[in-house]
Amino acid sequence: MAILAAVIVIATLVAMASNKVPPVLALICGLATAGLVGIATPSELFSGLSNGGVLTVAAMLVIAKGVLHTGVISRITYRLLNGVDSSLHALTRLIPPVGFISALINTTPIVAMLIPATRELEQQSGVPARSVLLPIAHATTLAGSATLIGTSSNLLIAGLAAPAGVQLSMFSFVPIAVPVALVGWVVLLITARPMLRGEPRAREREMSWRAEIPIAPGANAVGRTAAELGVYATPEFELVDLQRWGKHTAPDSILEEDDVLVYRATESGVRMLWASPRFGQSPQDLYMVSISTDENATIRDLEEGEDVQVVAAETEKLLRDTAARPGEMCMVTAKSAEVLNEHPLVGLWQKVAGKAPETRKTWIALGVLLSVIISGSLGLAPIELIAATGATLMVVTGVLTPRSAVRALNWNILAIIAGSVGLGVIVVNSGLGNYISDALLAAGGGSVVLQVAAIAISTALLTNFVTNAAAAAILTPMALVVADTMGMDPVGLLTLIGTCISFTFLNPYSHQSNLMVMKPGRYTNATFFKFGLPLITACLAAAIGMGVLLLA
Repeated sequence: MAILAAVIVIATLVAMASNKVPPVLALICGLATAGLVGIATPSELFSGLSNGGVLTVAAMLVIAKGVLHTGVISRITYRLLNGVDSSLHALTRLIPPVGFISALINTTPIVAMLIPATRELEQQSGVPARSVLLPIAHATTLAGSATLIGTSSNLLIAGLAAPAGVQLSMFSFVPIAVPVALVGWVVLLITARPMLRGEPRAREREMSWRAEIPIAPGANAVGRTAAELGVYATPEFELVDLQRWGKHTAPDSILEEDDVLVYRATESGVRMLWASPRFGQSPQDLYMVSISTDENATIRDLEEGEDVQVVAAETEKLLRDTAARPGEMCMVTAKSAEVLNEHPLVGLWQKVAGKAPETRKTWIALGVLLSVIISGSLGLAPIELIAATGATLMVVTGVLTPRSAVRALNWNILAIIAGSVGLGVIVVNSGLGNYISDALLAAGGGSVVLQVAAIAISTALLTNFVTNAAAAAILTPMALVVADTMGMDPVGLLTLIGTCISFTFLNPYSHQSNLMVMKPGRYTNATFFKFGLPLITACLAAAIGMGVLLLA
């Protein structure tokens, strides 16, 4: 049975890491197969749906949405970047405060907000976004592992350990995670500039945007060609295709109502096209938005009925074929800003004219977050109950509408975390966990130092090839066995694993934040590996050292 379980688990993890099928689909297939061959019962395989860690992650997503909804993070970021003149200067200012925030709320929306801020820094001060985005993404990941609520993997570890009688508190991870984060930050400051050299992009002249401009009924363009109208090609935009009823038509054809003109354009070129009276669209407001969550959607899925219409995105494909990945920037029209506030895919938005987010609920949102942290730290109630209460308060106090709160729940992430618990069940029930535990014990050879090193290195390698939720679900029960056999403190060992699970530095697909910065930073897989290698080496050394001090 262990061999069959190993095949199912490995096949599932490979499918999830391949990025060729949705990870949720791969998980469901793996769990279903395990259920059909009798490795575990359906209630065991899907026990993650009631796991306290998963429920806490859901509540914290709502709380994070409430804090971000006030615009406080973006305001802090833009103030920190004011007057910055080098990448080192930017990182020195950003890493400590952003790292602190990352220990309190989910890191993904924070990185989503940093992307447009660094782009503006690149335009205004000539500091390449390339030299800032990847170090910041790694810095937030490191800091997120410092608290119970800072990352979903810590919450999942706590939820899996609780039935065994092992309780992890709000700051259980601090003794290892904080020193490791500080070491990692120093490495980032030293290596970012020489390893991520790059020139700022001349964004106003680079036609990196794909704009699709529809011709409204009765528009001035009807019955004429794009060349006759003067909207065929300029230094800011170039017509590349004409879509009529979804099919390609020669760009020099006579234009008709509902035709869609497809342009390559600069950012300012998109604004020029939308404002042109030729197409009959200018009376509508245009917004720049940043995608905040990954729901396996396309850019076109931003459109909800007639409330939102996507105009352009930074892509070389048609908008209907462009994935809506976190951090992607696009331009949309909307009937009101409230529509964007309520949209499940929209994280940060800004009217092209420069309207800022609503700020009047800032102190209420921060007060709720602080109350959750204090209550969780004092152990006044189970963390899932505290987090759920905080999420409820975000709605009761009017920071979020009920609809916004529901839409803050990233069902894709929650399903992956819940399904990963099922993978852990497969490993334990099949007996495969015993083989893994024996292998870890054999690698340690009875030495605490070697045991700590074996677990830290295994965790860091695994987390770079699978999701951190899957790594947590597989390694947590193994760590409890090792701790019991070796007479080690289980809390300390789980803290070590929770810290090392955040070492997702080598593979862009191992963490959401990596994927978010990949395109705007113009990084490649090789960039991640080369930049991440010294970082993961230093962090592993620090984690092993702190682990030995804590567990010896």
